[in-house]
Formats: sequence, structure tokens, C-alpha cells
Amino acid sequence: MGYGVTMSFNTAGDWNQSPDNLVVNVSTAYLDANQEKDFSAGVNAVWQRIDLGHIFAANDIKQYKPTTSSDNLDLGKYKYKIHTVNASYLIPNVMDMDNFNVYLGSY
Repeated sequence: MGYGVTMSFNTAGDWNQSPDNLVVNVSTAYLDANQEKDFSAGVNAVWQRIDLGHIFAANDIKQYKPTTSSDNLDLGKYKYKIHTVNASYLIPNVMDMDNFNVYLGSY
């Protein structure tokens, strides 16, 4: 069973597409499956076409069972935490086409 929540905040309060507004997004997700529990949380902020964010993930895999006979991986038990920082820049309306945007980014 899994759950997820996302919340957003816009400084203008009108949710228009102006690049002058600061938009902050916060999200979280949780999965409780057979032999596995996963959690992730993230936050990102967009202002002046620049996006900065951070994502945290924690996974607890108690047992991995291959699904096919050709899958001979034996991962056993794994518990790990991952931090990812990302950044991107928006290039809007490429070739003067509405909603044809390109994001240059890294993580």
C-alpha cells in the first residue's frame, strides 16, 4: 500500500506562469509492500526560470526474489538512503512555439 502528498506555494497566489513568482513544491511518498518499505521526500523552488531542489529516499528491502530464471541477481537484504540535489534552467517557447520548452539541468 502506498501514500503520497504534494503541496505547493506561489508568492503571487494566482498560479500564473510569470517567471517573477517564487513557486515552492513539497512532496512525500511512502510504500509498504511485501518485504519492502520505501520513503521519499522532496522540495524544490522555482524563480526567474531557475529551479533548485533536493530529494531524499530511504529504502528497506528485506528480501529480493528474481521474477525470471534468467535473472540470477542475488541482492539479499538492502537498506540504503539517497540524497539527490538538482538544478535546472528553463528556455521557454523554443522556435517561438507556445509550450515548447527546454529545461537544461543537472543532478
